[in-house]
Amino acid sequence: MPPVASHASEHKAIEGMEDKDFWRSEKVAFLALASVKGISFWTIHKIAQSGVGYKDSLKDPEKAGLGKIFKDTSFDGFEGQERLWAIGLGLARQLAASGVNVVFKNEIAFPAKLRAISDAPEWLFIQGNAENLTKKAMAIVGTRKPSLDGLFLTKIVVAALANSKMVTVSGLALGIDQIAHVESIRFGLPTIAVLGTGIFQNYPKGSEPLRHEILNSGGTIISEYLPHQSYSSENFVRRNRLQAALGDILVPAEWQIKSGTAHTVKYASKYGKLIYNVCLPGTHTLKPELEFSAKEYGAKTLELPLDIHKLLSACDGIEIEIETEKEIQSESQVNPESKSEVFTLESEPFPVDDEASASKSRQLPLL
Repeated sequence: MPPVASHASEHKAIEGMEDKDFWRSEKVAFLALASVKGISFWTIHKIAQSGVGYKDSLKDPEKAGLGKIFKDTSFDGFEGQERLWAIGLGLARQLAASGVNVVFKNEIAFPAKLRAISDAPEWLFIQGNAENLTKKAMAIVGTRKPSLDGLFLTKIVVAALANSKMVTVSGLALGIDQIAHVESIRFGLPTIAVLGTGIFQNYPKGSEPLRHEILNSGGTIISEYLPHQSYSSENFVRRNRLQAALGDILVPAEWQIKSGTAHTVKYASKYGKLIYNVCLPGTHTLKPELEFSAKEYGAKTLELPLDIHKLLSACDGIEIEIETEKEIQSESQVNPESKSEVFTLESEPFPVDDEASASKSRQLPLL
């Protein structure tokens, strides 16, 4: 957990109940800041880790180191802050219309698997069934340009999970990732797509129909990036850690030692996940990545379909520890002085009109 610098970085709870009003205000302010030109993902990330709240940063940009940006974008002063707050509400409505929720790391609803890693995201945008993020899962990833063998191996792995209670995880990328999602839908498995861009970005181009299929089939789409944030090689590398963290087992269906998938394998090892390489009978020696990952990360290799029972046995052996509300609250230090302090949108110096109030109560799952 980052050092606590103010009320905002503490886990807000009042007499055993999460302070929802506090989080509502933080989320509007977070989305408002995310809309300002010059405030990047890493700037907001730094605010989160400093312990200074998003609302406090919006109200006192100088203290948060945002003074110049606010002046350059004409959001300084009360009127500027008021306009920016309205922009945050507007983005909240836009997310809500798409069924997207945003959850912060210290909220009870934040996925325990992601909270557990040392480089946990500070927030997560979630579209679709959030319960999938708590279930037993297999991450299936690989090259964007798979061979026929790679496609076959991906399909047989997913098919083997049919009628199981497993969820699959992949990255929506062309190649192995999309095949994993498509086959999961085919066999009735909920599938999680972890994006390397903001939730509103259409990437890779042409993937929107598949995204709709994932959601319509009870799946989930997540991203830690700001809603309209574009792609970059760095984003995809960081994205890979979330795939590794969500999967209790990682199956890199086809990959090379120097590749994006190699990062996922490394993260999976770092997080203590089971790693199973797969290959066709007699092809082990043709794939140097198998021996490499066995030595470096303790990965095991299965010849399919001969060893499929070993993969299923590993799935059966997975046990998921469910974090309770009580356990999460006990891990967070709540300032006794803050227990009577309830933040509401109406009590803040940022006016909320009747329409906005109605949206808050009836239309915004995120608020």
